[in-house]
Amino acid sequence: MSKFSISNPFFVIVVCLAISILGVVAVMSMPVDLFPAINLPQVIVATFYNGMPPQDVETDITYPLERFFTMAGGVDHSESRSMLGVSMIRVFFQPGTNADADVTALSNLALRWPTLSAFRRELCRQSF
Repeated sequence: MSKFSISNPFFVIVVCLAISILGVVAVMSMPVDLFPAINLPQVIVATFYNGMPPQDVETDITYPLERFFTMAGGVDHSESRSMLGVSMIRVFFQPGTNADADVTALSNLALRWPTLSAFRRELCRQSF
């Protein structure tokens, strides 16, 4: 086999090109069902507190909110990031759930959180 390949390099190149072209044609003609659209509903919650160090943002804002948001129905997992004065929480819901209903559920949870309303009043008082 190797003697044939060495003595006929043009034939080997043509066979490789033919296999490559057939592969490209097969991928292009593949039905869309084999590449399903994946929709992972997620909500991003950002809170701001100017000048607060990242460690304090994490312990005072991010961690309590993250724990609170996991109580919403259909939550798969959450990821968070705390920076200088900013807390960003990404809440991922289970596939197939309604994203609008998820946002409404999180908003209702945030309104029922007793310390969040006091926290908002404190932020408004500090911003003026």
